[in-house]
Amino acid sequence: MFIREFKTKKKEITYYNHKLVESYRNAENKPRQRIIMSLGDLKDLPKACWKELAFILEQKMTGQETFVSPDPELERLADQLYASADFFQKKVESKTLAAKQQECVSVDINSVQTAQSRAIGGELIAKEMWDRLELTPILSDCGFSAKEIAVSQALILGRLIHPSSELATHRWFNEQSALSEMLETDIRGLGTDSFYAIRDRLFENSPAIEHALYSKETSLFSLDRKWFLFDLTNTYLEGSGRDNELARYGVSKEKRRDCPLISLALMVDGQGFPVYSRILKGNQSEPETLKDVLDELEKRDDPILLNNKPTFIIDRGIATKDNMALIRAYGYTYTLIERSPLEKSYASAFEELKGFLEDSNPGSDPAAALAAAGWETIRKEADVYARSILTETGTRVLVLSTKRADKENAMVSAREERFLTDIEKLKHSIETGHIKVAGKVMERIGRLKKKYKGFGKLYDIQVILSEDEKTARSLTWTKLCAAAEKTILSGCYVIETDRQGLSATQIWEDFMTITRVEAAFRDLKSELGFRPIFPHKKERTEAHLFIGVLAYHLLVSIETTLRVAGDTREWQTVREILSTHQRSTIIMTGQDGTIYNIRITGNPEKNHHEIYKIFGIVNLIKRRKTTVNERR
Repeated sequence: MFIREFKTKKKEITYYNHKLVESYRNAENKPRQRIIMSLGDLKDLPKACWKELAFILEQKMTGQETFVSPDPELERLADQLYASADFFQKKVESKTLAAKQQECVSVDINSVQTAQSRAIGGELIAKEMWDRLELTPILSDCGFSAKEIAVSQALILGRLIHPSSELATHRWFNEQSALSEMLETDIRGLGTDSFYAIRDRLFENSPAIEHALYSKETSLFSLDRKWFLFDLTNTYLEGSGRDNELARYGVSKEKRRDCPLISLALMVDGQGFPVYSRILKGNQSEPETLKDVLDELEKRDDPILLNNKPTFIIDRGIATKDNMALIRAYGYTYTLIERSPLEKSYASAFEELKGFLEDSNPGSDPAAALAAAGWETIRKEADVYARSILTETGTRVLVLSTKRADKENAMVSAREERFLTDIEKLKHSIETGHIKVAGKVMERIGRLKKKYKGFGKLYDIQVILSEDEKTARSLTWTKLCAAAEKTILSGCYVIETDRQGLSATQIWEDFMTITRVEAAFRDLKSELGFRPIFPHKKERTEAHLFIGVLAYHLLVSIETTLRVAGDTREWQTVREILSTHQRSTIIMTGQDGTIYNIRITGNPEKNHHEIYKIFGIVNLIKRRKTTVNERR
């Protein structure tokens, strides 16, 4: 700690104020300073004495002792300053209050033990966000009783804190968490059937709940809702899925081709807050889902949505020409990557750009050449370049990311290497006589082309046959020139929007918010128990997934609150840190034989305090004392 002098001038008079300042490092490990206490005007105290005074004050605050006696005058001054500090006055008041409330008994210290330790850290944050989003009044408006609201809290907060199935949530609530002590209605001892019933009721009221949350989040976080990001994902179902109308086999995002799938359509805004969700069949065609979304949004009577229609940002899977026309017909604007590969139409422009970037002549000026050709450097550290082209219906932005190109080329090279290795193995099998029949060889080649899609067109594979053309002797293959075109277009894509007057950088930044919906899917799958799905009935599956969506509302609200406070940690990290904060029962036996059970929350550690401060959590669950087996 050290002393700093502050000067203020008012009507040509200079006023001095000295403050005790402490250096520290924030959550990002950056050095910062904070004021500990005001010391008033110390201009009569020599500056050479400031360091010793700061040291004495620090000793008094921290309770440290030193073997060297301080200067009596400085110690007297430090006592006066410390006694006048606000935190010292509060400390005196708390000691006085503690003296009035203290209850002293003699106990056998060898009898002290703890029991029923339950986690409370994540529960405090989750419960605080539940109250801020006013989920209790929302569910009450949907006809939920106090008991049903308490079970709903256990289900949704359980999915946020301990993501798993409803059966595992029931076990967590009763055996691992202190959440039961925080609810207004005691639901300890309820069976699993109660949890399943409330899960289904939540889904039955999903439209009303989602709409109410949409309005509350908009006002609570002052959301502008400029962009709506829409995409689909799927997750897999454990079991056959015969009794589930939604379960279908298709292209799995997790590569689980052995399991039936169920899809989720999700729309979020630019900050990641959910706007719309719908559970769909596992083989749902992505482009077909957009009309249902637009119809749903038009039914809502929310003035924020009707008066300020946002821009739709969608990825290639949904961006067909029909959907682009549909968005315009509903009065929205869009920014997207069209499903057809438009980058092929601008191959010459991308080739010219790569020529500028690869030009190593000493006298050349790549930056000037780029500017002359209309290219903007969007992110120099990421090597992203863009150029806008006006069209009759809006604007197209040609984008090249050299880092993305390197990644794509590396992936293609690795896949091509595996393809060539398998071709070599097939050739070896033919030449050693393990495979002789020409039809079998052609069948193996067909399998390789199916396994390595795209490479069958890049290579001309010829089978050398015997004179009777029934037996294969060997294989030859030649790489075609089409591979050069793929290399030119690696890292290239075209963004299209029906808006004009925006720079290439602005359009690119707008489109890159699509990562928010990708982050939402990642959170649902990895942090909120979205996969795998265990319920086999359609209604049970929909209800299970909707619980995950509700938990995501809480998750994104928590992370947004952290970001506003300058804390960039994700919920998973915060949850792990707070998992060490516990509530336990201390059991001890008094001198007269009375057994005392004291239910108490442990003192938060420094890293717990930092998080609780962001959410304004001050009051923890109060202690509770009971006595048993009292001898008389």
